[in-house]
Amino acid sequence: MDMKNLNLTVDELKILAENGQRDFIYGVGYYYENGIRTAVDYKEAVHWYEKAAKKEHVEAAMHLALLYAQGKGVEKDDKKAFFYMNQAAKSGNMNAQYNMGRCYEEGIGTKPDISKAFDWYKKAAAQGDFRAMCCMGAHFLSGEVLPYEPAKAFQLFEKAANANIPAAQYNLSVLYRYGEGVEKDIEKADFWRMKAAQNGFRLAIDELEHPEKADADKERE
Repeated sequence: MDMKNLNLTVDELKILAENGQRDFIYGVGYYYENGIRTAVDYKEAVHWYEKAAKKEHVEAAMHLALLYAQGKGVEKDDKKAFFYMNQAAKSGNMNAQYNMGRCYEEGIGTKPDISKAFDWYKKAAAQGDFRAMCCMGAHFLSGEVLPYEPAKAFQLFEKAANANIPAAQYNLSVLYRYGEGVEKDIEKADFWRMKAAQNGFRLAIDELEHPEKADADKERE
């Protein structure tokens, strides 16, 4: 149900929510969070999202996790953010699955666990999340938890780079520059580094602004 296109006031939506239909309960929270036909009220948004999440509404759980993570309308609580993100992820929400990967990788609301992080990235990537593909590629390069497999990293970075993910574009440029997982190609390396820089990726920008430093780093390697 597209809440943006519902031609209802928040009070009318509340009346519909009284029948216990979880989409309408979620809708009230969505209205309050985004200020649709009412003032923005994060506290009210949390209240209604919690009601919908108890009825296993996936989007409500996802929004609730983000509000707890940001401390909007409620005291910031990483453990509750993790709890609701996990609820949404287990129900198949792609964005939540990617975020669960970040939680496990960075230890947000839970203990760091790179293996679990990778598992969640893999689930999100299977649904087409290019950010998750980029994260998976990085783990294939690190060789810490997974075997060092630059060819697999290249395949993942290439997909994500073509979807305009800046980190993947930069990493792809590095693989082309050093011939890891793919035949060395300086022209393609420069192309992807430029793309990453145009998309605001700091490392790529720094290398273009200070080529002498980048060359010195390469010599040390």
